[in-house]
Order: sequence, then structure tokens, then C-alpha cells
Amino acid sequence: MKHFIVEEKNHKARLDKFLVEKLQKTRSQIQKMITSEQILVNNKKAKVHQFLSIKDKVSIEDKEKVTSNQQPVTSKRKKILKKMIPKVIKKTKDYLIIEKPSGLLVHATSKDETDTLVNWLVEKYPEVKKIADVESLKKRDKIFRPGIVHRLDREVSGLMLIALNQDAYDYYKQQFQKRIVKKEYTALVFGHLPQPKDLIEFEIGRRAGGGRMAAHPKGSGLGKYAQTEYTVVREFQKCSLVTINLHTGRTNQIRVHFFALKNPIVGDSLYKLKQFKPKFSASRILLHANKLEFIDRTGATQTLESELPPAFDETIKQLK
Repeated sequence: MKHFIVEEKNHKARLDKFLVEKLQKTRSQIQKMITSEQILVNNKKAKVHQFLSIKDKVSIEDKEKVTSNQQPVTSKRKKILKKMIPKVIKKTKDYLIIEKPSGLLVHATSKDETDTLVNWLVEKYPEVKKIADVESLKKRDKIFRPGIVHRLDREVSGLMLIALNQDAYDYYKQQFQKRIVKKEYTALVFGHLPQPKDLIEFEIGRRAGGGRMAAHPKGSGLGKYAQTEYTVVREFQKCSLVTINLHTGRTNQIRVHFFALKNPIVGDSLYKLKQFKPKFSASRILLHANKLEFIDRTGATQTLESELPPAFDETIKQLK
């Protein structure tokens, strides 16, 4: 269990809004956790519209805990689950490089979600189960991070580095924090970009009403500074294919930044604009983490690449 004690500044705050900041999740995700009884207030079942008082104790149940509320495994669901299995690109004693498919959630957002990358990792590589960040180890709060040193949104596919032991986790986590790891993405976006190559620097913060993130002008102080570099690879009549490099790592950063430019990513169901009503279709969001470069524990530079999923070609063929 993870616990928070309500301070004076949060007196009379609504529970779901209070936890948005604490857990770095959307309000809808928090509300699902509340309704699934994953959150307690003063050791009692919480309510979605509950308001907090000073010294209230808010407890969050271990999100990796598997419950008996699992969905029945039907033949249709088996086919879906088969598509959700990550592809192992490389394995060493210290790390695993996988290709995460679109649709696979990294961490569970509610108590009854078991089809996650974390669950797959724990089942296939049980040695990762007790890996945790430094603060969790110090506090002994049993909040584990089974090898997850960075994330991809559920809808986004591509390369991920998974640590297979605690020393490797600490080492690679530090590399990500220091921006030593280089990540390249490819996306198909609506319209044409202002420049063939540029740096997007909108600040990113959570919207007051929850849901999607919001972009704010650089220097406004309304969000956290974020920097996304892009290069246009190819232009079509109504879309552009771009490669992207991240210099910061904010929630939904790529999707928020291109949405703010009014060039949202094709197939994105959350960050979309009404003005784009294409005659072509995309089966998923067309954003893929195609390249990962890092320094391993021997000091050698490792570069891994991943081909674009078929969904890119399927959509691009409709543009020609």
C-alpha cells in the first residue's frame, strides 16, 4: 500500500483531483481506481465525489496485485491477447529490449486489469518482481517497478528497455534521467509542419478537468518545460511523415506538442481536431518508437532499431 496524509493546503480538496498530482494519472483513471476499491480513505472504501479533510489518510492498493475479477478467456480474447505479446529483440543478463505492440498497457490503471506489460514481465521473468526505485527501497513501501525504466503510452508501439536486476535498473534509470538514452520516434501527422526541421518547446501541464494534457507557451510557468525535435521525412497532400527526438520526457509529450501545432498524429483518438475528417482510415495511432540508443554497463554503445508497423504502410497507401 502507498499512503498520503492530507495537509492543510489540500483541505476540502476532492479525492480524485488530489490524486491526479500524487499519482500522475488522469481523473478518469483515478475514478476507475476508486470504483474498483483500489483506494481507501482512513481505511474505508472511498467515493468518487469524496472531499478530504486535514490528516485524512489516503491509501492506494498495490496496483500490480492480481485479483479474482479477471475477464474470462474467450477464443476472441485469446486472439487479442496473442497480439498483445511483446516481441523480444535482445536479451542480456542485465536488460531486455522488447517491441511493445500498440494497445498493450504498461502498468495497470485499475485493480482488475491484468493484461499488462508488467504482468507479462513478472510471469516470464520473475526475477524482476522485486525491482524498485531508490526511494521505495529506502522507505520499504513495497511499491515495485518490475524493470520498467521508461514507458510508452498504451496506444504507442515500439522499443523499450527493461532492466532485469536491481543494479541494472539503477544504472539505466539514471541514464534516462540524465537524457543519455536517445529515443527516436516516427509519426504520421495531419497537414504540413511550419518548418522542415524544428524544435517544439511548449510547456506541458494537466488540464483542470483531467483527461488529456495541455500545452502552454514557453516561459508561462503553467506547465513543465518540454522539448521535442522533429524532422519532416516525406510530405503527402494532407499528411507528413516525421521523425522525432525527445529532449525531455513528459506525459503524452509528442502527442500534446503536435496537437498544439495543429498537426495532430493520425489515428490519435484523444488529441484530435474536428477540422481533420480524412477520407482515409488508420487502424491505430501512427506513432512508433523505432530507435533506441544507450550505453550498456560495459561502456559499449548499443543501438537498436525497429521497423514501422504495417499500419503505417496501410494508411500511406491510401494517401498516394
